[in-house]
Formats: sequence, structure tokens, C-alpha cells
Amino acid sequence: MTEVLRSRRIDFEDRQLYTDRLYGHLIVHRLSEAPPYEALSYVWGDAVIGGHIKCSGKDLPVTPNLTAALNRLRLTSAHRWLWIDQLCINQNNLQERGQQVNMMRSIYKTAQTVLVWLGPDQEKEAEHAKSLIMSIIPLKSTDGKDHIIEKMMHFPADQALMDHGLPPRDHLQWDALVHLTRLPYFTRVWVIQEVSVASKVLMIWGKTEFDMLEFRSVMTWTSRNNCAFNTDVEPARNSKPGLDAAPFMVVSRPSGSLLQLLARTEACQASDPRDKVYALLGLVDDHVHDNVLLPKADYTKPLARVFCDTARYIISLTESLEVLCYTVNPTSPEKTFPSWMPRFDQGITDPWRLYEEHQACGDTTATVRKRDEDHLLSLEGVRINDVECADLILAENEPPDTMAEAWGLAMDKKGDTKSAKSLLKDFIFVMTGGTMIDDDSAPLLADDTLLFDFVDYQISRILRALQTSPLKQPAKCLRRLLEMAEMAASLLPLVDGVLGFRRKHFSLQLMIETKDQLAQCHRNASSATIDKLADRLESLWIGNDWRRFSISFANAGEFRRFFITKINSIGIGPQEMKAGDIVCVLFGGRTPFVLRPLSDSERYVFIGECYIHGWMRGEAIDKWRHGTLQSEYFVLE
Repeated sequence: MTEVLRSRRIDFEDRQLYTDRLYGHLIVHRLSEAPPYEALSYVWGDAVIGGHIKCSGKDLPVTPNLTAALNRLRLTSAHRWLWIDQLCINQNNLQERGQQVNMMRSIYKTAQTVLVWLGPDQEKEAEHAKSLIMSIIPLKSTDGKDHIIEKMMHFPADQALMDHGLPPRDHLQWDALVHLTRLPYFTRVWVIQEVSVASKVLMIWGKTEFDMLEFRSVMTWTSRNNCAFNTDVEPARNSKPGLDAAPFMVVSRPSGSLLQLLARTEACQASDPRDKVYALLGLVDDHVHDNVLLPKADYTKPLARVFCDTARYIISLTESLEVLCYTVNPTSPEKTFPSWMPRFDQGITDPWRLYEEHQACGDTTATVRKRDEDHLLSLEGVRINDVECADLILAENEPPDTMAEAWGLAMDKKGDTKSAKSLLKDFIFVMTGGTMIDDDSAPLLADDTLLFDFVDYQISRILRALQTSPLKQPAKCLRRLLEMAEMAASLLPLVDGVLGFRRKHFSLQLMIETKDQLAQCHRNASSATIDKLADRLESLWIGNDWRRFSISFANAGEFRRFFITKINSIGIGPQEMKAGDIVCVLFGGRTPFVLRPLSDSERYVFIGECYIHGWMRGEAIDKWRHGTLQSEYFVLE
């Protein structure tokens, strides 16, 4: 298809006054033969008509923000060649719209300059922001050793700022820069490609102009120095807000696979939800192989077709089912979209963070079987078992004993094939999805260190529950938590016949408080009984990092549904799962998935990924290859 570019040459009668009528001419060129032109990158803003431009004898309506941009960009003594999507694309012609959108990368890459219109400077802040930017630029170091922060997770202290020639945080220059980073322009997904592919970018805010390279440098510096965090001021209501991180995505020139880009831009917005995909196609560095072609923008396709085709493309290209981790509320009663379809328009945050740590599918890869209908997805896999019980949603604090309740359910269904100690070790790994995580670091596969963390976590939960939390059946709950801690302690690895750590002791104050609180829960118990309970707690206390278990549980297990299968395997999965669902390992899926059989057909509703102990490292694939389990195709709708 011949690439054709529409440009508009903007003329003005009296160019001294911004209130004059706008005039222009529509000129059509092949892109390779176009005269030097500038491309406008901006936000449409309100869809209402804000003005008109007289173009080739016709009045064309334009939005208020474009009207302001054109008035700002008019030259006093010359014509100006501009490419502007609102004027150069017939938005009512879906075929033309798709054709031009597929050329968008080339249009902005070929432009002599991309003009970024940030909007009017209504509060007269632009010059203050620019002054601060020019003050920060000399501080930017190429070796990354330009940190001035003294306290993590907080905006730099005023003294540190002033020591480097910058104003304190309450200076209006910082307020202006914060406002700049929060302008609507930086929230739009389309502008990322427009800026990323450009050879030269000029940012314009009101009458003030900024160089994009300088702004990118400043955004990098502010990111390194915690400027996105609020100031550490007490009381909190006096804390000053930090810079918004949205501009960093725009100026960082992101690239990667389509799935990576979709995840990184999940917070960006688009008026047409299909543009959440289309706006990124020009940035994708996926390598085409085996006739797997990158999708093209086509506005004649409905939303569901676009998202389903995108998911199929990602699965075919990666031979992985990671994209299925981005589905949203698959059991919605509306049933507007296929259950397996990722909702790219609703923001696809990072998938369940344990996904990449496991390999339930072994060395198998995903393939998309030829489909009869667009809304169906057929995938090969192995069925593990049916879900028998899925009544409990795990939560650390509401109520504080859901983990104890889950343990009680597991013990009730244990059977005779597994000892209580062996089951508890499985249970501990289930609660964290078989991973360990510190703060915001990447999760790691769990090892026996997790047992140490669990013992102290249980003791800390008992102490916290005694202090603050209302307990259901307090004596029974505390007894179960204590029994779990003691049993877990018996599982701790030995070094030369003894525990490989030195126990720590409660402080005197903590011991007194613990005894008082135990007495309140056991009102009829003697002081000797209370002393023994307190001593039992202290004897189990290791002083290990109980917070690591808490973080690991929050990352993987909290707000997930605890379930037990008919063969007494235990796991955690989506809140939407229920008894009667099935658990299967789909080829190319690192975790098992939960599916719901449809009673009136041989199809399934996709519920989501899960962790099921003993099936996370290719065990199902091994059984399939040995003939113990059979593979089948699961048709998802």
C-alpha cells in the first residue's frame, strides 16, 4: 500500500492577534516526498467544539486544546507545515483511520520536529519549572553517582537540596515542576510512541519552550533521588507531594515485546480502548517468525476481536500463556467478553508475582489451535483434579485467624497418606505460593528458611492478636496458632544434631504484657497455667525475620482463595473459584490454571492461575509422558 501523508499548511491573516480566525490548506503527499514538516503531539481534551479552522474553503471543528495549540504555534511571517491527527485523518472513516494509524511511527519519525503541546500555562508556572530544570541539569551525572538523598522513600531534605544549589521543597519552582509532571498530556498512551520515535522534540507549555533531552535528563535525576515521594513532614497533612512518575514513561523511550509494553503502560489512558494496543505497535521489537505477524490497527474490528487477536498473537509468538494472567473478573455476570480475554483497557498490572518462579508446564510450549469462532481459545493441557472445597479467602488481619481456619480445613481433609508435620510444611509453602520475598525485591523460590520465618510469624501474630485484634473463639484460635508454631519448629533443620541458630528472649516488658493478655483470653486459668503459656511462646521465639513471611504471604496468598482438591492437594487460587472447578496444567503455562466446566457444552470458563503444592515443577507433564495422565484440548470461551 502506498504511504500517503496529509499535511496542512496553516496561514493567518493578521498574525499578531491570537484571537483571529485560523486558516489552512489540506495538501496530500506521499510520505517519502513530503516537504519538511512538523508533527503535533498533544491531548485532544474535551470532545466539545472549541473553535473552527477554515481549511480549503471549509469550516472544520477542532477541540479547545487544539485551538489553543494552533494559536500558540502560528508564525507571524511564514507558513507552517503541520501534521495533526485531528485534522489530517478523517476520524469518521474507519479504514482511513486504521491506515494512518499504521503509519504513525513513520509519520512522527520522519517529521523534522515533533512539537509537544502541554497546554496553556494558566497559572504562569512554566518559567518557574524551566528555571528548576536548568538548575538540575548540571547535577546529572553520567556514572549514576548523583544521589543527594539521605532518607529512603522520602523527598530529598531541604538542606540536601540547598547544598546542591537547589531551592527547598516549599519553593514555588518545585510546585511548578510537580504541576508540570501532572499535566494530562503525560497520561495518554499515544504520546509515548510520538515522542519515542522522534528525531527532535520541542516541548511547549504556554509561551515557554523546553528541550526534551534536557527534560528527560531531569526526569532521570529526580527518579534516582526519590523526588516522586512526598516530603517527610509531620503532621502528614503538611507533607508536600512529589513529582508524578508518568512523564518518565513518556520520555524514557520504552521498547520491548508487546506484552511488556502493555504491562508498562497499564496506567496510560486512551479515548478508544483499542488504542491501548494500537498505540504501542510502533514500539514493539518482537521478532517475526513462523508467519506470526504483528497485528495491524483496524478500527472496523470490535473491541473483543482486537483484544482476543492480540492475546493470540502474544501466545503464538512467545509460546507462553503469561498473557492469560492479565484477565479481569472472568466470571462477570454480564459475559460481554470471553473469559480468557485480557482487559488491556482496564490496566494490566503485573501478574501474580510468583508466575515466573515456577515451571508447572515443564518444557512444553503453548500453541493456539485453529479456531472456529473468534471468541474461543483452544489450548492443550493435562487435567490434575477437581476442586472439592474452596470456601475460605485468606486475609492476614480480617479476621486474624483465617490462616488457622485454613489449617483446620487441611487437617480435616488430610486422610491417612500424609503426616500432620508433612502437611504443615506443604501448607507453609502454599501460603506464600512457594516463594520468599523481601520488601519490593523479586520473589525467589522458597527453601527451608521459610520455616524459620513462619515460626516467628506465628508468634508475632499471636502477640499482635492478643494486643489489638478481636478473635473468634480466642482460646481455641490461640491454641491452634501455637500448635502450628510448635509443629513448624519441630521441622526446623538441624546442624550437627542441634538447631542451627541461637534463640532470643522476650524483653521483660513484653513478657509482662503477654501474660496479662493471655490471662484475659483464659479467664479461668491459674497463674501457673498462664506462666507456662507465656514460656511456651518465648521458647519458640527465634528472632528471625517474621516480616519476610508476612510480605511473602501478602504477595502470593493474601486475598486468594484456599482450596482443597478431591485428591487432597492444597493450594491457593482466584477469589472467583469454587467447588466443582477443575485444576489443570496447560502447555506453556508456568502455573496451573483453574477452569470451570460449562454444563451445557464441552467448553470452559477461564478462572485464573493458581498454586497447588506438588504440581509446580513439571510433575503433571512427567505423569503425562509416562502415561499416568492424558492430555486433552480445553476450549475456553
